Amino acid sequence: MTHSFRLSARLILALVVVLPLSGCGDGSKKSKIWVYHYPDFYVSQLKRVAVLPFGNRTRAHGVGESISDKVSAVLTNNGTYEVYTRQHLQDVLKEHDAAASGLIEPDLAMRIGKRKSVQALVCGACSRYETATRNETRYNNVPVYGINAKGKKVITGWRKVPYVWTRHDAFAECQVHVIDAVTGRQIAAVYDPSNIWAGGSPPKYQPADLLRMAQDDQVARIVKAIAVTRTRVKLKGTVLKTATGLYDQKWDWQKHLTPEDKQFSVVVRLPSEADRNNFKITIVPKGERVVVAEEKFVWDKKYARRGYAFKIKPIIDQHGFGEYQAKLYSGPEPIARYNFEIVEER
Repeated sequence: MTHSFRLSARLILALVVVLPLSGCGDGSKKSKIWVYHYPDFYVSQLKRVAVLPFGNRTRAHGVGESISDKVSAVLTNNGTYEVYTRQHLQDVLKEHDAAASGLIEPDLAMRIGKRKSVQALVCGACSRYETATRNETRYNNVPVYGINAKGKKVITGWRKVPYVWTRHDAFAECQVHVIDAVTGRQIAAVYDPSNIWAGGSPPKYQPADLLRMAQDDQVARIVKAIAVTRTRVKLKGTVLKTATGLYDQKWDWQKHLTPEDKQFSVVVRLPSEADRNNFKITIVPKGERVVVAEEKFVWDKKYARRGYAFKIKPIIDQHGFGEYQAKLYSGPEPIARYNFEIVEER
């Protein structure tokens, strides 16, 4: 009768896509862009990691190793790290039975690091891997027909017809830790449970299918938390705006600039998810492509807004007074534009 379905799977790898804000000149057009997501602990010097078999605290046989193997495979394809799998670590694992609980003692972590030349270990345990089903009675309103005085078929009322609505849930949960192989200390912990469900009469997907989806979703969540991945984020509100200065923590917004201002700032507003991503601002005469000024920068999530200064005289010397446009880039196409003027006087 009816079907409903929801998936919460996250993307690990995606094409580098930037959606241009065509025709936007006020800096406030909403859109989405792809950015790199960096784990808090990540540094570029971290290049080699080992993924140990996860412990299994569920009733399902082999789940810990299955999920850790998938994490290894996705991490390898992701390219953030050179990945050492359990096949590379068989000798150490046999010596210490390290896969039994998924927990690694600091001294063992440091020994593995020295023997295998890895900088960090990914270990953990799976605590839930199961499905649940519930049924409930729902009702459809079915019309009751009759014949009116003119002999036409008409609806004379409604009756409730019961049917069984079923919901299948699949759960996959792992607790994952990233251990510094030099110090033996934990540098990251991941716990982000997956719940995939389908409902209907009957549901479109069966429990076994949903459980595989939940496993893949759990792998995606783990990889996103420990590797550099691409994710799509929304730009909200005014992304670009011009100001003549910052006074008492307030921007002096100004769209009409003069030589007396000497310089101005293009104030950028980006979401925190854009942290550590590269951007570029260009200043061009409106309707033209020639770049009269440019500034490259790396976004820092500690700022809600940040201004980038441009001197007015060099712009006037190149192109004179008139209308200009500030463009913000994170790729080949602008993601935001803002129109302003440089005039002789206000």
